[in-house]
Formats: sequence, C-alpha cells, structure tokens
Amino acid sequence: MATYNGVKYLREQIDSILSQSSRQWHLYIHDDGSTDGTVELLNDYTRKYPEWVTVMDYPSQGGALQNFMSLLEKVEADYYMFSDQDDVWHPTKVELSYQAMIGQETQHPDKPIIVHSDVRVVDSNLNLLHPSYREYGHIYPESVKDFKSCVINITLGCAMLFNRKAREISLDRSWEHALMHDGWVTTRTFAEKGIVYAMPEALMEYRNHGDNTVGATDGSRFTIGYRIRHFGQMLRLNMKQYRMLRSAGYGSIFTYYYHKFLLHIH
Repeated sequence: MATYNGVKYLREQIDSILSQSSRQWHLYIHDDGSTDGTVELLNDYTRKYPEWVTVMDYPSQGGALQNFMSLLEKVEADYYMFSDQDDVWHPTKVELSYQAMIGQETQHPDKPIIVHSDVRVVDSNLNLLHPSYREYGHIYPESVKDFKSCVINITLGCAMLFNRKAREISLDRSWEHALMHDGWVTTRTFAEKGIVYAMPEALMEYRNHGDNTVGATDGSRFTIGYRIRHFGQMLRLNMKQYRMLRSAGYGSIFTYYYHKFLLHIH
C-alpha cells in the first residue's frame, strides 16, 4: 500500500484488509511524506497488528507510481497485490484472487500471470455509482489478448494479484516511461507472453472522489465529438501510452494506432 495524506479513508481500507477471509498475507506500507495524520494512524496499526502490518522506513518517492514501484522493488514475496489508501475490499478478495491465480498457474506453469477482478464504483461515502467499473468505463478485457492489442490498460492496480515472475519482468527494465504501476506490470506481462486473466467478480468498493490520483471515468462521454474537442489532450495521452509500450518492446506507432482503431469499433 502506498499512502499520501490519506487519513480520511485509510482506517476503513486497512480494516477491510484485516478482515479478509484468507490470513495468508502481510501488508507492507510506505508513506510518501504525509502531513495529515496518516503516519500516526499507520504507526498505531503497526503497534496493534505487528504480525500483519509493516510500515517501510525509507525516503519519500515523489508520487504514486514511484511509491508503488519502490515497494515492489523492496518487498520479497511469491505473490503481490497493490492497495490504494481509500477503497474497501470485500472479505473474500484475497481468497478468490488467490484461487484464480492457482488455477491459472496450473494451466500456465512458469508464466508471468496477473489475475484481476472487477470493482464496484462508489462515491466518497460508499454510495453505489455503478456495480461494474468495466461497464462504467467501457473497458473490455476480452478485447486485449496480447502485447500488440495492449493499447489501453485493462487492469486496476487495486484489483490485481500477480505472481513473482510478473514482478521480476516488471523490474528488469527501466519503468521511466510508465504511466502508472498497474499499467506497467500489465504491459510487461503481455510483452513477455504472460497471462492476464479477468475475473468476473467485483471484489471491492472503488471510491471515486475529488482526491483520487486517477479515478473512474464514465466511458460514455468519449464520443466522437468529445475526441475532436479534446484532440490535443487525447494525442498527448496516446503518445505517453505509446512511449510506455515502446520502452517495453512494442512495435511501430502504426501498429499502435491500428489496434486503437480496432478497439474503438469493438
């Protein structure tokens, strides 16, 4: 878990992790220089639950991407899950994600593997906005099958579980051009012919509020008219996405836009 000035929602999130049906996990947290009481709250949890919660002590990293990737570099484990500071996990999130992972590893031994669930989009008070992030954002995981078609990010970091092989290939290249931690791990997994498996269940409440680093976006607003009006912004975002893919070994810009076109007519 990467934290930064998250005291408002942090207790609910950590409590939801402590309430997991599976007990085979350990929560590592690094704070990125909070000034709102987050650090004091985290220290309280480490005192109460030292067997479950560890706060990592090293300098501020300067952003969510850097913070998550620094944790990925420092923590040694067989499996990894990213956690935001403001969501609420359902009690079976770890258990069901792990079961899905074991199923995929049985079918695909020695592969880097990501399993990722859907999530419920809620407001700051946990009122339901949409029962499916994928439907809300018009995100179709089945349309992205390999590295060439990986021109959008179909995974949410907070909904992922990935194995050690996926972690290792995510750290074996510079992530300088990564947009976010989840997109980078997914990109590298596709690049190395790994497995990205979409679980059908929604296993957490994903808070969508003004303080999100990223947040959920209603996919219906991306009409042709919207794309024309925001052409410059869309072009810059696409070039950032392509630079990330290119740094992972992707092909030409023409291949990128060809697969973008295919996704848009899906």
